[in-house]
Amino acid sequence: MKTLFHISEDIARRVRFAGRSALVAAIALSTVARAQAPEKGPAPMVWFSAVDEMPAPRGFLVDQDYPRLFDPGAPWQYALSRIQAFQITRRYVMSQPDEKLHNIFAFLHQHHIALAVTLGMIPDRNCGEHVEGMVHNPNENLAAAQRIQKLGGDLQYINADEPLFFGHYFAGQKDKIGCRYSIEELASGYAGEIRKVRSVFRDARVVEDEPVEGLESPSDLGRWIDQVKHELGDGAPQSIRFDVQWQSRKRPWREAARSLVATVKQHGLGYGVIIDGTPEDQTDESWIHTAKGNIKAWEALIHEIPDHVMIQSWHQHPEKLLPETSPTTLPYLVNWYCENARMAHGCR
Repeated sequence: MKTLFHISEDIARRVRFAGRSALVAAIALSTVARAQAPEKGPAPMVWFSAVDEMPAPRGFLVDQDYPRLFDPGAPWQYALSRIQAFQITRRYVMSQPDEKLHNIFAFLHQHHIALAVTLGMIPDRNCGEHVEGMVHNPNENLAAAQRIQKLGGDLQYINADEPLFFGHYFAGQKDKIGCRYSIEELASGYAGEIRKVRSVFRDARVVEDEPVEGLESPSDLGRWIDQVKHELGDGAPQSIRFDVQWQSRKRPWREAARSLVATVKQHGLGYGVIIDGTPEDQTDESWIHTAKGNIKAWEALIHEIPDHVMIQSWHQHPEKLLPETSPTTLPYLVNWYCENARMAHGCR
């Protein structure tokens, strides 16, 4: 017969066992939660770029309120306070009047926002006609840098337009014939173009865009990063920014994104991601809705925090940029990202 003492000891053992089981379960749940949650760290920088008021290369005309972004008190002050870099195109730099560009550069400086310019960095060696990312005039990038300097701009970021994809992989389509350079030859020419821009802006950093769908293997991306580092040393790109083909059926982005992000980080670079809708979106509302879903989808799959995100459109939507209170504008999407994305931490 068990005495009261023995019964008490038995109960105590059961309590201790139950406690240990609960502790083990709690540790297991905590481990799973950590694995599923984004790694902690600084919030990503927020970059911003929109279709300007010029006719787009594909012929459509949107964002006629683009120049108003730079007016004092323009109705996007909250989003404006949250972005750290504003990106424009080389075409815009080389086509707009002096006074207009001077005012834009002064506006960005006043608001402590870095100027980034998208530049083609693939040299034309009797190839690449009509191909994106090319530089057909050997002084084209140098001239853009010199004009920015002349008009008071401070070029802090060179945005290289998909050099690996368009310079190495792209074979051509219709009237476009790709150069198909080797990685070594491409890196050499690319480095030469970077040096031209840095002869004017010595400290300009490089952020390189590449399409997730277009990179055929993580090992090629690793070789490319290493070769560019060999050419440029500490002046190599600080980050690879992924242009995600969100609805592609040819190569779904989820199959490639994890390994590409891992490769970039293994080779010592940061990564960024472009947040946008798709060209299939037929209204401003659907484009913004798609972009929100894409933010959630990326964060659900990729737990490594990017060093920056780019809120951007080069599509026919949204058709207006202002005001930020309208749920159909890019500045609205900046604010939505900062307040809802798990990795944003509220932004600035």
